[in-house]
Amino acid sequence: MCLDSPRHGSAVIPATDRPVDASILKIHPVKKLPMKLRPVDNPVAYLHHPHSKTHSCVLIEPVENKRKQPLISIQSIRRLAATRQGRDESRTFAVAVTNDCQETRPHPCANCVTRNTSCVYPPLDQLLRRRHDAPDKPQGTEKTSHPSSVNPSAPALDSSSSMRPRTLSDRFPDTFSSDDLRFFHHFLAAAHPHLPFGNEDLWKTSLPAYAYECPHLMHAILSLGASHLSLLLPDGSRYAHLAVVHRGKALRLLGDALVAGDQCSQTELDLVLATAYALTFQANYMTDGLVDFLVMARGCAIITWQILNKHKRSEVFELLSLDDICGGICSRLPSTPCCDGEMLHICIVSLERIEPLLENSTQRRTYHVILNTYRGLQNSARAGFVALVDVYTNWERMAHQEFMEFLDSRNHVARLLLLHFVTITTIMRPVFCLLRPRMLDSPKDVLANNQWALDIYESLPSEMRGLVEWQARYIALDKSLIQERDV
Repeated sequence: MCLDSPRHGSAVIPATDRPVDASILKIHPVKKLPMKLRPVDNPVAYLHHPHSKTHSCVLIEPVENKRKQPLISIQSIRRLAATRQGRDESRTFAVAVTNDCQETRPHPCANCVTRNTSCVYPPLDQLLRRRHDAPDKPQGTEKTSHPSSVNPSAPALDSSSSMRPRTLSDRFPDTFSSDDLRFFHHFLAAAHPHLPFGNEDLWKTSLPAYAYECPHLMHAILSLGASHLSLLLPDGSRYAHLAVVHRGKALRLLGDALVAGDQCSQTELDLVLATAYALTFQANYMTDGLVDFLVMARGCAIITWQILNKHKRSEVFELLSLDDICGGICSRLPSTPCCDGEMLHICIVSLERIEPLLENSTQRRTYHVILNTYRGLQNSARAGFVALVDVYTNWERMAHQEFMEFLDSRNHVARLLLLHFVTITTIMRPVFCLLRPRMLDSPKDVLANNQWALDIYESLPSEMRGLVEWQARYIALDKSLIQERDV
């Protein structure tokens, strides 16, 4: 699947000279609005365990907060809205510093026990910033309390527990397995995202370090590593279940993080965006992840818009404008055709046969942006790539309800258009390899995308399959060649 669209690098941030209707994202251009995570009536709108009958999932959507409270409704996770305690964060951090709390959670530290107070921890964003900015200290220089200074009346402390430094298992109650460590290593070595554009190195350096303090990001990373590994190994199918388990935990924890709504700090929103990107790439490696991929890709755009609308910039990512990204990418693409002209002509003729079936403006807009992409590829790789940007832009600018109706599995015309979308990304694979050469090292990455198209074809009514017969056979052949190459 195309994960190289500039729309993912800049999300929904347009060029400064392009007006955008604020109603596109249901966000007033002046008010600062919270995030809302909610299930919707249409089951295909959910991000869910593909083998489960229940939906433990959330949908990211910006909404107007009329009640001035955080809004969240997560089916099978939380029935009631949870609100953040009305506590001043700066005062909390000041108390922690004054008491010289050693922050040995989940165990009480010696200093706070001595003062007969509870351990108080700074907010996540301040904790991460302090951790990031602090210079490395030589071992043995940490400040510790002398045993004689402890109040004799205080409960006895086990030096092996209360004074030990925090470990990963302290932050994450679930013990990580050897498989999880393998997933983490594979993420760093081969499965890390390359978006937003210009930030690929962050996924191998800073973001894994942030994941230490950010459970939803950690589980998203492990899910991504597991899904990618499941495609590469002969017995990798056993990792698919573990990927879904970590994905479910990441979604649940992501919902918890967004309970604060508009009260989320800048760092918290940045880490939410990182988790959304990781889950988008993870869905790209799921054989039944087409809807998950499109919903999460749209979520990345909405969260990016929220960050730039509220904070103007990101503390973690360098979020480039659409013009900057398009200019930098297009210069690396040839201005000559790089796809087979006869193949493109067949696809255009096939697509035009769908036009009489279009039922509404959503389908018509999608039809035209896909047709323009085929025609752009006839001219050059550069023109085709720019046209593909409009395909993602079209989905990002849909109203929420029409977007979910478009993804409905009963919307057969939309399914025909989505099969053409997968066909385009298959045809454009040589273009993507120019932008991301490491794709050549793991051709199996696209096997899940191939399965998306084949599943769409099988789900169509028999009388409609002939409209995309050529595309289905082309993708089936592509899948077969990739599998044979690895034998």
